[in-house]
Amino acid sequence: MALAPHHTHAPAGEQYARQLLRAHGLRCTAPRLAVLSVLDDSRAHGHLTVAQIQQRLTETGHDVDLTTVYRTVSTLVDANVLHALVIDERVTSYGPTDIPHHHAVCTRCGAIDEVPSERLTTALAEARTGSHFALPESAGLTLHGLCPACQRSAE
Repeated sequence: MALAPHHTHAPAGEQYARQLLRAHGLRCTAPRLAVLSVLDDSRAHGHLTVAQIQQRLTETGHDVDLTTVYRTVSTLVDANVLHALVIDERVTSYGPTDIPHHHAVCTRCGAIDEVPSERLTTALAEARTGSHFALPESAGLTLHGLCPACQRSAE
């Protein structure tokens, strides 16, 4: 089974996706490359739901149906390439696991922002040693509050 040839002029998002898949021992299939490229391009905007991933794929000219996106995301979560962030019982969003981070979730609109923080990582380590829970290294903290837009509208 041959891998697709490496393209030296591949976009940065695709190069990132290829490296991430290879690092996890996964084949570089078109849906996996497309999903990871979209998530990498959207990193500044936080995590995306499956529907948002599929919408961005469609906007960028990829013809990937929702079922394929669900299957691809599920495979990538199982392989620890992506993590699932459950906001409530109805909404799950996804983001890469390559950079340790935590999450801030808006209690009004549901917006999600990634929070890279050594202090929170230290707090998580203390929670790991001070509780009876087995918390994996990939565990993160989720903080709840108001996003900047909701703060402005509340004033």
